[in-house]
Amino acid sequence: MSTANQQPEIGPRDIVFECPACHKNLVVDEAAEGLTVECPACNTKVIVPPKTKKTPPSPPPPPPAGVDPRLLALGSKLKELQTQRTEISNNIAARLNEINRQMVMLARLESSHQQLLQEWNKVLAELKPSAGRSQANFKA
Repeated sequence: MSTANQQPEIGPRDIVFECPACHKNLVVDEAAEGLTVECPACNTKVIVPPKTKKTPPSPPPPPPAGVDPRLLALGSKLKELQTQRTEISNNIAARLNEINRQMVMLARLESSHQQLLQEWNKVLAELKPSAGRSQANFKA
């Protein structure tokens, strides 16, 4: 995988997509489709989306003579369903990337929270002995 700044060579088997966290272009082999990879720019884990076709589909060839029109209608419906399925798969991949980005942010917040709690407890531990001496002096 490489970033767009390194001018990678993009082959016919490559998937080019954008990191949802830092918006850098990523290039991976199509075998990585659906897998989680780490963005080299921001270290966010990103799900590789399905490969998109850059060229519009060519018009369908004329139907051969003698083909049942019902088969043509079913073929057309099948293509439409496949298009819808691809669109939904792409939407799911984008949403999973967004969820993944938010999970990374949540983990960072949790880490900061734990560090603050440790510091809080450390300060309390340092204050306890002096507070105890003050009370002891006050009682005496």
